[in-house]
Amino acid sequence: MNKETGSREQGIGPEPRTPNPQSPIPGPAPVIQAQGVWRVFKTGAERLEVLKGVDLSVDRGEFLSITGHSGTGKSTLLHILGGLDRPTQGKVFLDSLDIFSYSSTGLPELRNQKVGFVFQFHHLLAEFTVLENVALPLLIAGRSESEAFSRARHVLEEVDFTNRLNHRPAQLSGGEKSKAAVARALVNEPAVILADEPTGNLDVASSNALMNLLVSLNRNRSMTMVVVTHNQTVAARAGRVLKLSDGKLDNEKV
Repeated sequence: MNKETGSREQGIGPEPRTPNPQSPIPGPAPVIQAQGVWRVFKTGAERLEVLKGVDLSVDRGEFLSITGHSGTGKSTLLHILGGLDRPTQGKVFLDSLDIFSYSSTGLPELRNQKVGFVFQFHHLLAEFTVLENVALPLLIAGRSESEAFSRARHVLEEVDFTNRLNHRPAQLSGGEKSKAAVARALVNEPAVILADEPTGNLDVASSNALMNLLVSLNRNRSMTMVVVTHNQTVAARAGRVLKLSDGKLDNEKV
């Protein structure tokens, strides 16, 4: 088992709850606010504390990098911030909404509306074209095909990737897959983009191009970004850099 991601089938972590979503917390609030987040994995008698009471606030329009050695829990934290994994204890607010108060059907809908994900391995669907992959979040949200594909084309133009719209992922380079993944993350106008080791499989030139794109989106659109990486050069492109070590975030710049 991958100790960072865990598994519901193995009974790790708390059972999902299904109350109605709470009302937004009052007053001005950051885009993301994590309060006392713990993530503990259990395998037999073994207990692994990956996150130990993490507190984090990410302001609207901020570009934050979280760095640390491989295996320290960076991806686990990012997945919890985006509602892909549930904390053992603690709360996460996204646009002032307590995301883990949502039901098992409501939470995926909230993720689709509020979070854009960019993964190291892209997770583009092999049987779909670039245009179809980018339009998919809108189709899932119930938009018409004409609206979804029009919006997808617009976002692909924004990331300067319009020449291979009808190609499938296997026909793309690593850098091209990254652009498609960023476009897909943007297409629903999310509150935040969460990127998990986005340059991990890219060469230096493609890595620089991807980071230039993310920085440009942050500066020109005030898009909130959280990037986790073990690459110090990549981390340094952000406006704020935190280090995850021994399950806790270091509030000093690294």
